Amino acid sequence: MPKYIFSYIRGLVQSHKVTATALSRQFNISHDGITRMLTARFPWKQLFIMMVHRLFGILSNGYLIIDDTVLAKPYGRKFHEACFAYSSSLQKTVFGYHIVIICWTNGVITIPLSWRWYRKGKYTKVELAMLLLEEIRWKWGIKNCIVLYDSWYAAAKVIRLIRYLGYHFVSQIKKNRKVNNVRLSKLSVPKDRLLAGKIAGEIQAYFFRNEDKYYATSLSALSPKQVHILYKIRWKIEEVFRFLKTVLKLEKCQAIRITAQKIHLVSCMIAYLIFQKEQTKLPELSMYQIYEKWFINKHIGRCRINHYVKVLGLTSYC
Repeated sequence: MPKYIFSYIRGLVQSHKVTATALSRQFNISHDGITRMLTARFPWKQLFIMMVHRLFGILSNGYLIIDDTVLAKPYGRKFHEACFAYSSSLQKTVFGYHIVIICWTNGVITIPLSWRWYRKGKYTKVELAMLLLEEIRWKWGIKNCIVLYDSWYAAAKVIRLIRYLGYHFVSQIKKNRKVNNVRLSKLSVPKDRLLAGKIAGEIQAYFFRNEDKYYATSLSALSPKQVHILYKIRWKIEEVFRFLKTVLKLEKCQAIRITAQKIHLVSCMIAYLIFQKEQTKLPELSMYQIYEKWFINKHIGRCRINHYVKVLGLTSYC
């Protein structure tokens, strides 16, 4: 594993900037060492899976949330593999890196598990979401989950895959989607009960309307109110995005190479795991309060980060 990864993570947590020059000056870290770390080839996914299992154990049940986020680079055109793509959250086309992410949550803690980088001309975001679902089921071995996603990912092939993998789903669905060969907007979709129907003429699902929005699920035993409550759990992934961007400086990497951008993302994800684990030990504090404590008191922050390095069995790399 690259030697300076945890020094870099300390920079994410305790520095205003994450450039190699800033980290070298503030923490007396080798400038060239940080630069080499950001271009190193290493099986990051295997490392990340090991970390999740050591910190949180084997995951099962719970909810899987799919969504995408954008690392905006509006003032640069030289970033490798950056492109224009539509951001559903910003409701506009944005230049930068677009990433599809899948998280697991039990309603209390939320853990990012895997992600795929969108590149124009290759896989669509929907196809990337399908690859993530297959990875979670077969590589991570997570069973018996409810998959939550917005209407952007409510394609028939995604729903078909979810049911094939043995998962249930709860999602928002566009009003022009055909159910029983009729558009939802033209059906008398109730508010107080679920309407049974088939998507693409073959996928059994249940629908209801809440004001001008439509929802679909494979869980026939629930009431519309219960389904709506489950769908709101999807917001957990937005909380992950906000913490990564506002606290861990996910968008602040100015390296042009895509390899460096990917390693920066992994570093942010590892730092997030550390904060999430720390918060489970200190439930009276939010992750933001823990971050503020570590940022102000550099000694406490360094000691806690070193503690997790030892917990993960990576002391030789600290």
